[in-house]
Amino acid sequence: MKLRTKSNSIRLRLTQSEVSLMREKKIVSETIHFPNNEALIYELKVVNNDQGITASFYKSSLSIGIPEGIVDRWSGSNEISISGSVELVNEEELSILVEKDFQCLSPRDEDEADMFPNPENIK
Repeated sequence: MKLRTKSNSIRLRLTQSEVSLMREKKIVSETIHFPNNEALIYELKVVNNDQGITASFYKSSLSIGIPEGIVDRWSGSNEISISGSVELVNEEELSILVEKDFQCLSPRDEDEADMFPNPENIK
C-alpha cells in the first residue's frame, strides 16, 4: 500500500492483493521503520458505521476507516477510488483518497505484477 501526503490530504493506493485482503481480513497495514527503533504505522480498515470515512493519528499510527458497504461496492467493481473528508478544527478538512493502484503506461523499474491493469491499455 502506497502512502502519499500533502498538506491536509492523504492518498492511499492498493494493489489487487491488498484490495482482496481488505475484503477478507478487513484491514491492510504497512510500517515504515526509522532509526532509533521508531516507526510509522499506517492502516486502512473496514469499519461498521454509516458515518463515512474516519481518520485518527495516535502514537505514530495513522488509521483510516472506510464503511464496509463502501469497501464492498468499490472492491467488486470498476470504480477507481473512494474519496471523502474528515472535519478538522477551524473549519478545515482532511481530504482522503483511496485508489486502486494501476500499472503504468510507460515501462518503469518496478514490479507491477500485482497492480490493476491500466484502463488505458484495455481500450
